[in-house]
Formats: sequence, C-alpha cells, structure tokens
Amino acid sequence: MSKKLLGMSYLLFSIISFGENPDKVVKLNDSVITTENFETTVRDTSANISIVTSQEIKDSGAKDLVDVLKNVPGVRVTRYAGTIKFDIRGLNSMYSDRNSLVTLDGVPVSPSQISNLPLAMIERVEVIPGGGNILYGDKAIGGVVNVLTKNVENKDFYGNIFGDYGSYDTRKYGFLYGTKITERLLTEVAFVEDSNNGWRKHEDFRNHSLNLKVKYFLEDGEIEYKYTYNRDKNKLGVAVPKYISENDRKNPGKISGTKYESNDNYLKITKNISSDTEFLIYGNYYYRKNSNFSRDKDSNYNGNYKRDGDDERKYIKTQIKHEYDSNGYFIFGVDYLDEVFKPYSVGQEYKKVTGLGANGKDKITDYKIVKSGDSYKENFGTFFMNKYEYGKLQLSQGIRYDYSKYNFYWRDASLNSWEKIGTKDDSKYNNYSYELGANYLYSDTGSTYISYNRAFRTPIASEMRYTKNSEKLNPQLQDTVEVGIKDFISNTYLSFSTFYKKTYDEIYSAIPPEFTGMVNYNIGKTERVGFEGVIEHYIDRLILKSSVTYIKSKVIDGEYAGSEIPSVPNWKITGGLTYNFSEKFSTTFEGIYYSQSYDLDDLENLRGKNTGEYVTFDLSAYYKITPDLMITGRIENIFDKKYDEYAGYWDDNYENNEWKFRRQYYPAVGRAVTVGISYIF
Repeated sequence: MSKKLLGMSYLLFSIISFGENPDKVVKLNDSVITTENFETTVRDTSANISIVTSQEIKDSGAKDLVDVLKNVPGVRVTRYAGTIKFDIRGLNSMYSDRNSLVTLDGVPVSPSQISNLPLAMIERVEVIPGGGNILYGDKAIGGVVNVLTKNVENKDFYGNIFGDYGSYDTRKYGFLYGTKITERLLTEVAFVEDSNNGWRKHEDFRNHSLNLKVKYFLEDGEIEYKYTYNRDKNKLGVAVPKYISENDRKNPGKISGTKYESNDNYLKITKNISSDTEFLIYGNYYYRKNSNFSRDKDSNYNGNYKRDGDDERKYIKTQIKHEYDSNGYFIFGVDYLDEVFKPYSVGQEYKKVTGLGANGKDKITDYKIVKSGDSYKENFGTFFMNKYEYGKLQLSQGIRYDYSKYNFYWRDASLNSWEKIGTKDDSKYNNYSYELGANYLYSDTGSTYISYNRAFRTPIASEMRYTKNSEKLNPQLQDTVEVGIKDFISNTYLSFSTFYKKTYDEIYSAIPPEFTGMVNYNIGKTERVGFEGVIEHYIDRLILKSSVTYIKSKVIDGEYAGSEIPSVPNWKITGGLTYNFSEKFSTTFEGIYYSQSYDLDDLENLRGKNTGEYVTFDLSAYYKITPDLMITGRIENIFDKKYDEYAGYWDDNYENNEWKFRRQYYPAVGRAVTVGISYIF
C-alpha cells in the first residue's frame, strides 16, 4: 500500500506543478494516421490517443518497444518468450495477440514482427485503446498499436551508424544509409544485429534484420516499396515453481525456444485524384519458416531445432477519401486477408489417440486415421466512415462488414472429440462493426468527446482446432462507451477518459470446471469499467509526466459469474521527469507501479491475487559530443526489484521426476545496464 501511496503522491505533485511554456500546445495538433489511414489530429479524434514520437524514444533511451510503450496509459506491455505482449484495457496480456491489433505502417502483423524493429527506423507509435474496429475489423477489439516507420528522406545522402552494449552480454549494432538516385527516386537500406545471452542461465537470443525502402514520386502522389528480412533464434527459460525461483531466480527450469526466417514485402500507392479526393492502396506478402527447440532425452537444457510449420499472409487494403463539403468528408474502403499455416509434415497416420466420447465427458483411447494439412483463414471486409462539422461540433459515424472463412484440421488433443480428431472442418462468420462519435471543440485548445463502438473478433486458427469437445466457437462481440476530455492549459497537457465495455461470448483459454486441461471455449459475458488519465507539464527545461489507469473487470454470467478476469491488474500508475541540462545533455527518470492480479488461468479466482504487486524505476541519459555524435546510457530496474511477469497453475516433474500440480512463475528481468553510441551523417 505504501508503494501505491508513493505513486499517488507523485501524481498529485505533478498535478499542482505549473509553469510557463504554452508553445507545447503542439501536442494536441500531433498528426494521427491510425484512425483513418489519412492524417487527422489528436484534438479532432473522439478517442483517447497516445503518441510516442521518435524524439521521445530518443530521450527515454529505450532499447526496444517494451521500453517505448510501458508508460502509455491503458496498455500493459511485457517481454515474453522472445516476443512482446500487449494488453489493452484489461484483455489479458497472455492472449493479447488475439484481442489487440498490432500494425506496422497500417498492415496487421504479429508482435514478433516488430519485437526487434530498430528504434532508429520508427517515426512514432500510435496507441488507440478501443479504436480501429471500422478501419481494421477483426482483432481490434482491445484497440490498435500502430508502429509507423520513418519515410525515406529527400536528401542526396544521409545515414546513421550505432552500437549498444549492456548487461547479459547484450550487443546491438547496425547502420542506416539513404540516398537520392534521381529527383523522383529515393532509396534507403538498414541492417541490425541484436544478440544477448539472456537474463537466466542457458538462455540465448540472436536476431538479424535487413530493411530496404524505395520511394518514387508521382504527379500528386507516390509509390513506396519496403522489404524486410528477419532471422531470429532464441532459447529461453520457462515458468517455474516458487521454490526454484526463490532459491535461484536465474534458474530457467527447462529450455524452450524458437527459430524463424521471414520475408516481408510491402507496397503502397497514394494519389490525389483531385483537390478534394485522395486514393490509397497498400498491402503486403509475408512468409515465415518456423522451427521449435526440441530438448534431448533426459536433458532440461540441451537439444536441437526441428522444423515446424510455415506461416503465409497476403493482405491488401484500398480506400478513398472524398471531401463532399467544406465541413465534411467520407472514407470508403475494402480489404482482403489470406492467412495460411502450413505444417512441415502433412498427410495421414494410423495411430492411437485420446479424445472425448459422444457425451462430451468420458475419454476414449483407440486407434484411428489422423490427417493433417494446411489450415487457412480468408477474410473480406468493407467499411464506410463519415465525419461532419457543425461549428465546433464534430460528428463521426462508421460501419463495417466482414466475412470470414476457415478451413482447418482438428488437433490431436485429449479434450477434442475423438471422432473429430484428425478430420478436416470449416467455419464461416459474418460480423458487423459500428461506431458513433461526437467531439466538441469547446476552446482553442480543448475538446471533449463521447463515443460508442461495437467491435468483434473471430477465433484464430489455433483456437479453432482445439475446443471443448470440438464445439464451434462463437465470435466475440464487444460494445464500448467512452467519454473523454483533452486540453492544454498553461504549460500542461491533460487527457482523461472513462469507459465501459461489455463483451459477449468472450473466447478464453482455460481449464473448464469439468476438466483438468487447458482448452479454448466461450466463457460467457464479461464487463470492464475503467479510467485513464494523463498529465504532462512543460516547465522550461523540465518535463513532468504522469498517468493513472484503473480497470475493474469481471465475468457476469455462466460458470464463472462474479469472478475477476485473470492477469488484469486493477491499477497502473506511472510517473517520470526529463530534464534538459543543455542542448547536449538530457536525463530521464521514470517509475511504474502495478497492483496484483489473479493467475492467468484462475477464472474461478480460487488461488487469490498473487501476481504483482511491484514498483520499478528506470534512469536514462544522452550526451551529444557533437551535433552528429551522441552517447546514451540506460539503467532498467535500478533497484533490482524481484517480481514475476505472470503466474499460472499446471503440472511439472521437477521433484523426483514425479508430476505435480502447482503454481508456476515467470521471473521478470533484474537490473540491466545498457550504453550506446550513435553517429548521424
């Protein structure tokens, strides 16, 4: 409780600190792309938007996107299994890739695709909790995290050479070089190698990425092509019982791991058809080869990588924006997504399998033919958005329709129907999204808004293939009402919002009361009520930032009625300050507090809140030796706070090789120090 009071005290101090620097009102005029794919501003959007700019990324000394986004209100971001997990407004960080949409330059991607993205390439990151359902549809039920990379610069040549070294033998180095080939043709290439030995014993992380950009200017438009190659290999520890982590937090338990190689091709064309009409089309083709780490027999740490399946994705979106009046415009668009998972081994096998019988309770073990093959999802969407201004009142409306089709093979797993295991099946979904918003510009700097939206998500392929007795999953629907205010008063930027979410047929991976294993199923209706507040003060050379997020979540019907949603802390409080000693030297100090939550699979709330509570502090600084040469430093988790990223409950055989059910904890990284150098030309 004292930690919470400390966080509250800092927030109160920030609220009553005022000075004079009104030119920072530019915060409200920051451009936003994510809501429409065409530029608008923070002030003109009826949503609680957070933007982290390239300058703020540099000031913070961040080494990855976790550092960039961890202080953003309404978002819980963690490192897990070599990738990044985003939880927006209490949808559980372990399943964030199912409930929140991550996009890279507007294209839906997996978190692993941006986990090792060089920060020097990022122009800004836009976070819109509860937004994006009209523009993107499926999976935007929690909101959107849109990472926007920098444009190719219109210069004869430019570049950046950088290197970082830090704790756990962390080494990151790379370069970026751009040049103007002709007055219309620009190019840029970048390479990054990132590696470390991991925080826990026997861990190892290796990543290589190559990026190419080409831009060609048209008359009243442009063509942009981007190619990204990634090669990633990691070995990491697993969650372990408390008696292991308390004795040695660096004990990995057992080593798991993944290896992949991916190619991503992106093409975008923009064109001003007339003075009042803009046209946009973009898309990508992504292919990834996957391997999983397989441990040797009788070894917890040694093993080899074995080929798994391949992921293939094709995506295209086209839209048009037309200003039909000096006060109004509409946007119309369509998009298409084709996702395929291709197992490395396909065919059929006569084997012994265990599954549920006709009554859905008793288990059957017997021989049968089990088939395997490609599983795919096709999605077609169309959307319409309209915005009109009546004086100081801005009204927005949106509607979207999606048709989704799945083909898949039922997984060989004991809680599937024995009859369906290894057979091919399909599912079809028709879904609609709606959005209504009103934004009132009550002053030259302030606006207040109210919005309603309906969002949805359909199951992902891994959820479709493994459900309770092979039952078809219903789509997850969600209604959200949000009220907020944004303003810049004197030297202070303010943003406050409150929201209510009601979700129908929430899809969850958990242990049903009648079974003893994890499985995917609809748990019923849930609701979330929350508040988000941000205050930023600009006082000469000093910048003070603070935020508060509160979320109360619970299941309101079905088997778990009255239970809180697991792995969702009620409180998140952040605070920090940046002091610019001079144009050459700046330092930033930040702190973050999380309250406790239930284990990620404890839907019945039987084991009590035991994940969290913790406070951590980070310190970073940079010094410009010359305008082009800069050194940086960052200390993460200064006081080496011992806490866990998450906790769950399942069986292990750590003691005497005997299987036993108990709580398992995934220890968070301890203190880490990183220093770096960067030269810009």
